Amino acid sequence: MLLFKIIDIQICGILYLIYLKPLYLCFFCEVIKNKIILKYYSIIKFQFLISLKEGNILRFTILEYSLFLVIIFLITLLIIKYFSLKKLKAEQKELKRKSNILRQYNKATKSSNIISNSDLKGNITYVNDTFCEVSQYKREEIIGRPHNILRGEEDPEVFKNLWTTIKSGNIWRGNLKNKKKDGTYYYINTTISPIFDEDGEIFEYVAIRHEITDLVLKTEKLNRILREDYLTEIGSRYKLIEDISKQENLSISILDIKNFSEVNDFFGYKIGDYILKLLAKRIEELVIKKPKYGVYRLTSDVFAILASNEQKSDFIKNIEEISKIISSKAVRAKGREIFVSLNYSFSFEPKSSLLETANVMRKYTKSNPNQIIYDRNLEIEKDYEKNIFWTLKIKKALESNDIIPYYQAIYNLQTNKIEKYEALMRLNDSGKIVSPFFFLDIAKKSGQYLQLTKRMIDCSFEYFKDKDFEFSINFTFQDIANEEISNYVIEKIKELNIGNRVVFEIVESEEIDDFNLINGFFSTIRKLGCKIAIDDFGSGYSNFEYLIKLDADYIKIDGSLIKDVLVSKGNENIITMIINFAKDQGFKTIAEFVSSKEILEKVKHLGVDYVQGYYIHEPSEKIEN
Repeated sequence: MLLFKIIDIQICGILYLIYLKPLYLCFFCEVIKNKIILKYYSIIKFQFLISLKEGNILRFTILEYSLFLVIIFLITLLIIKYFSLKKLKAEQKELKRKSNILRQYNKATKSSNIISNSDLKGNITYVNDTFCEVSQYKREEIIGRPHNILRGEEDPEVFKNLWTTIKSGNIWRGNLKNKKKDGTYYYINTTISPIFDEDGEIFEYVAIRHEITDLVLKTEKLNRILREDYLTEIGSRYKLIEDISKQENLSISILDIKNFSEVNDFFGYKIGDYILKLLAKRIEELVIKKPKYGVYRLTSDVFAILASNEQKSDFIKNIEEISKIISSKAVRAKGREIFVSLNYSFSFEPKSSLLETANVMRKYTKSNPNQIIYDRNLEIEKDYEKNIFWTLKIKKALESNDIIPYYQAIYNLQTNKIEKYEALMRLNDSGKIVSPFFFLDIAKKSGQYLQLTKRMIDCSFEYFKDKDFEFSINFTFQDIANEEISNYVIEKIKELNIGNRVVFEIVESEEIDDFNLINGFFSTIRKLGCKIAIDDFGSGYSNFEYLIKLDADYIKIDGSLIKDVLVSKGNENIITMIINFAKDQGFKTIAEFVSSKEILEKVKHLGVDYVQGYYIHEPSEKIEN
């Protein structure tokens, strides 16, 4: 009985609270709208009032207690349900919002990209509207047909690699040449991804592409301009360098027109250009009969003939014959016959030094006409001494902190202000400032390059850490590939917190083998606020697609193009093409080697954004704040 009394007292306390404050329960009932609970609450409240009136609070039975506890339990469950439903509604709302965003992204992707799905055999199962517009095929004409109906790419290895990649469950990325319904070609940048089912098995492939035809054609045009001499329409110096890199067992001859400056002085440059064009045509006609030979124009009156897999004696004999034919036939200009003759020299050195040694030989023969074939004994001792000299000098400069940066201003033609500086390496040789032209290659061969790079990073970063200018440092692809250097510069940026002021200048002429490595580094430094500039664009390995892949902020136009822009229409055409492309892609352009007011006005007229050169600002150890 004592136990029941204790229970009665506890229950009475609970019921008393409920009776005195029924608004709490009423609130819950109003919220959950449960009529059953309201009914049971009325019964309990009625019984409780009767018990109080009769003075017998123990009138409640165990059953009544149980009923009361059940009601409390139900209320608890309903409260939990209420908040669960509230959370569920919130989640549903967020899911709906994300689903709406996803639909918009999907719509935007489908409208701006060329999209198709295919089964495991490569048969097309879906195409979007953009696919039909670009390919000229209607949906009903293309669905169910194999993807190779669009194939314009001729290299079977490309597709072998593609299928090997996606069948293994990996994503394939690359550029392809496709064919439209009317037979014309277009170029696409393609990403093909395998799609997996719930069991992890590939059941289809999705290809997302965007057209890059204009980009490819511009690149081809630029390459054509670079590799074809503008005046004579034969191979350029860039084409010669390219051909040397691609061929083996090479022979080269440098042909120099004797006293050509006198022709220009006497007849004028127009007649001089006419003679050069005619002479180039004659040499080409003589060379074209020999399939292993190529002819190039190096400078104004200097030509080169390159041969592969040719006997040395045969090559020398053929060049001598060409020279005799050229000298024997006059050129008619202004009613007069003009005879030209050629100096020529040879080099049969390895391809790494072929052109360099040929030029050495050309200069050497002017004072030594009997010597026409390069002999390494002429220079080897001198080069050895030179290497020893500079290796020791670099070592001393590093020890005495005489490797120093000089800074050259970069001028904004829109704001008419100096906004940036480039850090340039110099060696202080007892007060004489020496350009890296004389020692950088030797530093690489002697293993001192890493120390030089670190010194430049330390000095320039420290100098600009409290200045409001952007500054650029020169970086090579070899620097990026070297983990010690790349990690060092990243840590330095983090330490000084100056990423938003650092620009990495990458030399464009260096061919890239691993874009993933390069872009991985770029991604890291961009997160730190750094920018990218492609240096010397327009020389060597010039490629607009290359720029897109690197996603640069600035394009620095090669100085060799800028310095002759006033006299070379070909250079002007190349510069104009680069500027137009940069504007289309949102890149800023910087013209180097601006050495005069005339060049400044010219590049400004062409639409360059920034200029740099001795006319603007000579490199100096300090800058003006």
